[in-house]
Amino acid sequence: MSERVSSLDEGYLAGDLSVFPEAIDDKDSLYAVRNNAETFLKQSLPYSANNIIVDDASGFPPQGLLRIGPPAGESGIAEIIYYAQRTDSVFTGTIRGFVGSRQSQWNAGDNVINAVAAETHNAIKDAIINIENYIGLETQPDASSLNGRLRALETKYLSPKALFRVFPKKGPPPLKVRFQNFSTGNVVRYLWDFGDGGFSLDRNVTHTYFAEGIYTIKLNVITSTGGQGTTIKTEYIKVSEDEALSFFYVVQSDASKPAYSVETANGIAGAVAAAFDFVDQSEGNIASRIWVFGDGDDETVSDPNIHTVTHTFQAPGEYNPTLLLIFADERQRIVTLDEPVVVI
Repeated sequence: MSERVSSLDEGYLAGDLSVFPEAIDDKDSLYAVRNNAETFLKQSLPYSANNIIVDDASGFPPQGLLRIGPPAGESGIAEIIYYAQRTDSVFTGTIRGFVGSRQSQWNAGDNVINAVAAETHNAIKDAIINIENYIGLETQPDASSLNGRLRALETKYLSPKALFRVFPKKGPPPLKVRFQNFSTGNVVRYLWDFGDGGFSLDRNVTHTYFAEGIYTIKLNVITSTGGQGTTIKTEYIKVSEDEALSFFYVVQSDASKPAYSVETANGIAGAVAAAFDFVDQSEGNIASRIWVFGDGDDETVSDPNIHTVTHTFQAPGEYNPTLLLIFADERQRIVTLDEPVVVI
């Protein structure tokens, strides 16, 4: 029998016996049984004896476990003994009655066998361990395994990204929320879960919350190739009577600068003016307001008691003004109009 690594050898690590992914062992040594050796006691073994003298110990591993008792496969009282060293005929450094077995007195001629499974079993076990490490488990594979790398590439290049934002996130019921979808990939199916029992299959959707609560939103998307992406925003929308909705509105200004006819979301049409009053109706301990009019101009109002500003658009166009509210506790909130201001 050729010399080879054994699972009982010092320094053995799981995987050392396997022929996968490269042939560590040759076929003959892989199936050679270093364990399960058999011999018999050459001298009796009293209770107090620490050295075990046998007929031939050369087939046993350098250290390990042996079993004294009935022949292999037969039932009966047996003693498991650990040995730290051996010669060709003597086991030394023993621990009697190992792993809870009964320490007994044995007679010359009693059977002595190795109590560890054959190396073939360990080689198969090691092959499975290596396959798991190199190929990767079906679920939660190691990132460095083949399956793990393929999963990462699939996620990067094939799986869609489910992206969305909503407005408003807070307010009293009934709260009408607009869901805007920005998902990437060749998406063919959308499934919204609004957290209150409501669902939708539309790309962009408006949903109304009638009951107070804090809602978790989930968007699932599927591509034409079957790739799936999911985004969950936990406790994303708060509906409460205590949450006053921030808003501002726009009206035709009394400022005299006739230049254009205008249309706004408020229904103003045909007015001969390009100046507008912007009126903030937001509540809370507001420290300052930053108005961004959408034409490149902005205005900061540091007096929290001033709710109105006037702005004149210098050219026809469609503008999307926004308001940045800065509260006394340094929280910030962006407020937008539902529809743009149109100057024609």
